[in-house]
Amino acid sequence: MKHEDDWMVEVVCAEHNHDPASYMKGHPYPSRLSEVEIQITVDMSARNSKSRDILTELKKRDPNNVSTIRTIYNAHKKHKTVERSGQSQMQSVFSFLNDHEYFFDYRANHTTYELEDLFFAHPGSLDRLRAFQNVLLMDATYQTNRYGLPLVEIVGVTSTS
Repeated sequence: MKHEDDWMVEVVCAEHNHDPASYMKGHPYPSRLSEVEIQITVDMSARNSKSRDILTELKKRDPNNVSTIRTIYNAHKKHKTVERSGQSQMQSVFSFLNDHEYFFDYRANHTTYELEDLFFAHPGSLDRLRAFQNVLLMDATYQTNRYGLPLVEIVGVTSTS
């Protein structure tokens, strides 16, 4: 039975117009990580190792490894997505704030539903603020994230410094 969407491939010339690659760095198939290498990447990431150190360790264990730093970034991102159970980054942030009983409030654009403002405070910080209300420091840092949004950090100083 023939469908309208069926494809057919006809090889006209089976010769390549170039020699095979002599070094496979950057090619997706040989650059992929094995299960053991993925586990090493996850373990080292959990210990806050830098991506370049993870790549160096993988290449030290296997001199034939042709992975790039991008491979490490992708593996790390994939693990974080699985770890978050498919939640978006913002869903993950809100879950964290809820689970750890932070005080938080936010404001979103009613048309696009994009987050515009987020305020959160650690429960212990609020207790200290109630106990020591006299000194409060505020610092606004602008365009420190990939979204170009400002970050305002507020630090309180107790009477015992």
